[in-house]
Amino acid sequence: MTETTFFSHAETIRVLNSLGDNIFVCDINYNIVWFNEPAEALLQSMMTYLDMGEPSELIGRSIDNFHTDPSHQRNLLQHRLPHESTITLFDRFVANIVISEYYGESGNKIGYLLVWRDVTEEQKEFEENKKLVNELSTAIIPTVIDNAILIPLIGTMNDDRSEKLIESVLNYCAANSTDYVLMDFSGLTEMGQSSAHKLCETMTKSLSLMGVTVVYVGITKRIVQWFIHINLDPTIPTFATFRQGINHVVNLEGYSLVKVDE
Repeated sequence: MTETTFFSHAETIRVLNSLGDNIFVCDINYNIVWFNEPAEALLQSMMTYLDMGEPSELIGRSIDNFHTDPSHQRNLLQHRLPHESTITLFDRFVANIVISEYYGESGNKIGYLLVWRDVTEEQKEFEENKKLVNELSTAIIPTVIDNAILIPLIGTMNDDRSEKLIESVLNYCAANSTDYVLMDFSGLTEMGQSSAHKLCETMTKSLSLMGVTVVYVGITKRIVQWFIHINLDPTIPTFATFRQGINHVVNLEGYSLVKVDE
């Protein structure tokens, strides 16, 4: 445990050590004066990145040493507390931090208290889930017609997802001689006006320039409300269901569906 004379009561130290969060304390001059036992364990795992032998070597060091722009941090500590943010260290450790002023018994400010909640594993899981969602959100599914594909739109469609989807679809169509793209809106739960503009104008016009026919399926009253405020091309075929849409493509290709007697 790190020894300190910064706190006047041993009970304060015991309480801070009993907390599950990593706690660091700086004096009024921005020098690290104490950290609790959980923080010491965290620092131990960072020693190879900090170029130090022991966590205790941090005591007395200025926090300026850990920032590329110390003036920004000092301005934050002087004028914007309490402050909460998420930071990444050494491209490996992710933490939610909360910085507050620390006052003595007389009411004067004597330093700063930083609570560090390590969320490295949670962030890693979040990024993996985000990657999975992005993969699902850009799914391109072949149909019974060789030159037609289905694009199921799922969940919330934001600008980032829209741009990735547009890139994926354009690249796929260019590489696979696609003639028809059926965009299924039935799985969408939310779509902003900007995203609707990207999908229904930018992508549709780009595909048209490539000679690809776009067909909208899964169009409900809710989807129609999203389209009200954009300049939707009235010539684009729209259908309530995928079945209706694929039947339209079948007819355009000159095929007919025939029921086979068993």
